[in-house]
Amino acid sequence: MKKILAVVLALTLLFSLTACRITIDGESSSSSNNNNTANGSIGLSVSTQNNPFFVTLVEGAQEAADKAGVSLTVVDAGDDPTKQVSDIEDLVSKNISVLIVNPVDSDAVTGAVEAAKAKGVHVISVDRAVNGVDIDCQIASDNVAGAEMATQYIVDTLGEGVKVAELSGTPGASAAIDRGEGFHNIADDKLDVVASQTANFDRTEGMSVMENILQANGDVQAVFAANDEMALGAVEAISGAGKDVMVVGFDATDDAIAAIKEGRMAATIAQQPKLIGSTAVDNAVKLMNGETIPESIPVEVTLVTKENADTFAADSESSSAGEIVGNGSIGLSVSTQNNPFFVTLVEGAQKAADDAGVTLTVVDAGDDVTKQVSDIEDLIAKDISVLIVNPVDSDAVTGAVEAAKAKGVRVISVDRAVNGVDIDCQIASDNVAGAEMATQYIVDTLGEGIKVAELSGTPGASAAIDRGEGFHNIADEKMDVVASQTANFDRTEGMSVTENMLQANGDIQAIFAANDEMALGAVEAVSGAGKDVMVVGFDATDDAIAAIKEGRMAATIAQQPDLIGSTAVENAIKLMNGESIPKNVPVEVTLITKENAQ
Repeated sequence: MKKILAVVLALTLLFSLTACRITIDGESSSSSNNNNTANGSIGLSVSTQNNPFFVTLVEGAQEAADKAGVSLTVVDAGDDPTKQVSDIEDLVSKNISVLIVNPVDSDAVTGAVEAAKAKGVHVISVDRAVNGVDIDCQIASDNVAGAEMATQYIVDTLGEGVKVAELSGTPGASAAIDRGEGFHNIADDKLDVVASQTANFDRTEGMSVMENILQANGDVQAVFAANDEMALGAVEAISGAGKDVMVVGFDATDDAIAAIKEGRMAATIAQQPKLIGSTAVDNAVKLMNGETIPESIPVEVTLVTKENADTFAADSESSSAGEIVGNGSIGLSVSTQNNPFFVTLVEGAQKAADDAGVTLTVVDAGDDVTKQVSDIEDLIAKDISVLIVNPVDSDAVTGAVEAAKAKGVRVISVDRAVNGVDIDCQIASDNVAGAEMATQYIVDTLGEGIKVAELSGTPGASAAIDRGEGFHNIADEKMDVVASQTANFDRTEGMSVTENMLQANGDIQAIFAANDEMALGAVEAVSGAGKDVMVVGFDATDDAIAAIKEGRMAATIAQQPDLIGSTAVENAIKLMNGESIPKNVPVEVTLITKENAQ
């Protein structure tokens, strides 16, 4: 009944807004009678603060807001979807610029969020999704993978076929849905699920529901609870019944970690609620400043057991302490600056460093793997705190990066991955998806079955590997790939390789080049041969955009190298301040053609 009432209230709010529209963040709307404007503040509607996880999330958000000097208004829905709809309506009436919402029910808030968007308010969801509406960004852990990890731990510890019960979360909450999915992905095949009941993410309900489960199924051997509050309630019920039942939770709250150390709980899944909250506010500020942010920001999860609970706690304490290894400077090893893309990346990094008042030392490897290894060694010798690396070759720099980590240097990769070593963060575009987009454009324009050639990038570079994969994902099924050769991301090589291709395959109809430099070289070769061949590149450099406008190139994939560079420096500073950062930060790509190149 509460869910129905919430939806009705949300729809009523939405319909009531159609009579007038307002101007927010400089975007005009259809009514001139309402002159309200956003006030540069952020509203956070949290599902409940009767849960340590969300208390920590709010603390992270508040700290980030205080640091940025922005106003943050927090409202607690008390796990009531009707109240949350009203809370959001109140926040919107206060002319907030950005709404951060942690839904009680992912469906019930849809109307209220649509109403906020109709007034020009940006929307970010945290921990749980908002269903049925296109928002600016979702920041959450991979709840499905986390629950799979937790359930597999039960299988690995007790064996297959054991009797297990599930305590599920608040019905309709995306976290409850996703964690339930992850549990059943493993349990339905490998365990005997004898009971599955909701306890609404609540400790008291977790205890009472578990008491009932134990009465009906006295031989239960394990319990998966979709959050630690329910897990801790289950622990109390099991203790009271004098049973020996494995309990695995989700969230890694302080109470759960203590219970694991004491042997009362077996395991939990560690999220980073503080990081989720701070990341939400950081990105809200970016939206208010007119910047683009990713549509999805994942936050890593980890299995915590008695074996690593002490380490987990120690890591948390050291992170908050903010101890800096090195001299507080950042080193950036870039593969080459003989490429406009990386020039722009360095410019973005330098601007972010200048704005923050930190020292950034940039070294150019000149596409020489040996030089890049030496460059990284030199940066380490200068006692940098964070290394940002854009590898010439994703495998060749592994040893140098491992050496940096061994000296306590934090490591972030940009645009290309570092293979074989666990680094702090990778910041890159989705190269596979971008190349698929570019190749599909060729198919859509010229049709299936045409003859196409590929100019691939520097062998071993992750961008070359990923873009090649994306190209072949489409081309191998829909086109006739008559040639595929490397031109090492270089314009001159792109021209000479294309000349050879055209001599061997005079009827080539299209070329996909894994970067714009090679594409522009191909354009020169095609022009010199007097051929009519479609050329599609990747990077959206200024020269490529100009070629597209002039009709010499057909399309390219736009990355945001300046944003990649600035994001890397911003996250490097967070590491130096003892803050946690995501393992992966995606930067969106877009297809650029003559129609949108202006």
